[in-house]
This record gives sequence, C-alpha cells and structure tokens, in this order.
Amino acid sequence: MKLVRFDGGKTGLMVQFASGPHVIDVIGSLGALSPADPISQGILNGILKNKGSWAPLIEHWNQARIGLRRLASLALANPDRPDLVICRADQVSLAPLLRSPGGVVILDIVESSEVAQDPTGREAMER
Repeated sequence: MKLVRFDGGKTGLMVQFASGPHVIDVIGSLGALSPADPISQGILNGILKNKGSWAPLIEHWNQARIGLRRLASLALANPDRPDLVICRADQVSLAPLLRSPGGVVILDIVESSEVAQDPTGREAMER
C-alpha cells in the first residue's frame, strides 16, 4: 500500500489502473465508506483531517488499514463512483508539506504478512 502527500499536504492512496497510476483522496473519499464502515471512516477522519500527521496512522495501523484497503477495493471495482475522489497521479502535485520542507512525501507500507518468511529464521539471524 502506498500513501502519498499531495496538493499541499492531503493524504492520498496510490492505486494502479490500466490507464496508469491514480491517487485516491482519502479524506475526500470517506463518504464511500460511511454506510458500510462508519468505524473506518471515523478512524481515518480523526487521524488525517486537517492534513494530519502520518505518525498516528502508523500507530493505529491495525484499524486504519481496514478503511484504506476498502477505499482501494472500491476504487478498483468501480473508479467512476461519485463518492470517490480520484485523480491521475500526473494531475496532482506530490510535494512535501510547506511547513516541513524535509517531510515525507511517499510512504510505501508492506505488512509482515506480505513478506515471504524464511521458516528457518536464518535471514533474521543474519541481519
């Protein structure tokens, strides 16, 4: 899952369509979650409203990832939904927050369940 900061600090979720990479505006698209998932909507809104920091998002990842995955699934299933705010990646400005010029612009999250585990533990011991 790839999160991006765009257009002055909004949080977006990068998705890949056949036409190329697109960015889902997370806060702008929360209406797509409300009927089916008010908990994810509340968690994401609470963390990311007003261009919030990603630190609480990571801290509450177990809850936040559910809503983010659901947004990605909804967009991939029907990108023309009126309650999703989706832009082509080349139409948004991927830039750090103005108040923090050295800030993180892209955060690529790979969960431990997605990484192949060495059953012997040899790789972990070598590290």
